[in-house]
Amino acid sequence: MQSPDQQFGLQYLDAGEIGAYLEAHRGHVLSVIGFGRKLPLPPLGCAPLWIDIPVLGAGDSSVEVWSSDAQVTSCEHLGMCGTTDGTVLFGCLSLEQHAGDTLEQLAEQAYMRIFGFIDHFGYPKLLRVWHYFPQINDEEEGLERYRGFNVGRHAAFAANGRVAGEEHAPAASALGSNSGSLVIYFMAGKQYGKAVENPRQVSAYHYPQQFGPRSPIFVRAMSATLGGQYCFFISGTASIVGYETLHQGDAEKQTVETLLNIRTLLQQIPHYDPAQGRMLLKVYLRHAADLAMVRDKVQAEFGAACEAVYLHSNICRSDLLLEIEGAYFRAAP
Repeated sequence: MQSPDQQFGLQYLDAGEIGAYLEAHRGHVLSVIGFGRKLPLPPLGCAPLWIDIPVLGAGDSSVEVWSSDAQVTSCEHLGMCGTTDGTVLFGCLSLEQHAGDTLEQLAEQAYMRIFGFIDHFGYPKLLRVWHYFPQINDEEEGLERYRGFNVGRHAAFAANGRVAGEEHAPAASALGSNSGSLVIYFMAGKQYGKAVENPRQVSAYHYPQQFGPRSPIFVRAMSATLGGQYCFFISGTASIVGYETLHQGDAEKQTVETLLNIRTLLQQIPHYDPAQGRMLLKVYLRHAADLAMVRDKVQAEFGAACEAVYLHSNICRSDLLLEIEGAYFRAAP
């Protein structure tokens, strides 16, 4: 549960915990995102998002809850719903893909709406964005759907005067869902956080064209002080060195490489001490059979205090077998 001095943060809750938690934090919940089996939840300012990605391990539902000690208010603009505690703005949208639509078109439409929303409410700096959509590795009009998504995202960034580089790129991830729409949820601030790159990796927005006509737009991690908390948001991280996938077909070696990349990012936190903060992870596995091995390695790396949710999902590159994202919190100095 949230410690008494935690003013901004994240919880992963199961079916037996979520109802009581939301009731106890009424008026302080920023965002609720569910994975796996859909659960009945008490009324909130914005309807919870449910994403069709199975939960692995104990239980068949997991709910991600972002909350604040400050009072949270709902806001709406041009059909998009969000919440704010005066420091951050959360928002979400879901766009259904109809016949004749491409994911590239949907991505551009989504980001045009996102930029309109955050600019309207005065939180113009995207800090963290999550994307989910089905058939992420399938081909659409001669281009992999994830690569088409990147083209549309890039077009919206350019149309809104946001350069596809460190100055404007948030921490982000993009994963495959089993079904449903293009679903995006995001956190924005009044000020930029500090972008963090991995010296072992080429910045995603500098990827060569072999990975698509337009590069992905995200930084490897983002740090910010929000509501009395030092926050370090780790983007979706995988077995990539430079810009190449390593250890194709070997889930164990990819896990070790992925954890090394995360460790490299965490080493850039000033005075990083895992005992002085909270680490939460979402671990996406292409093959459910890898769960026990990956879980053992994650626990060996971070210890039993790390909270991790394991999900069965396709990854943005067809040769990647897992991806890990995370958030680390500690009291601000």
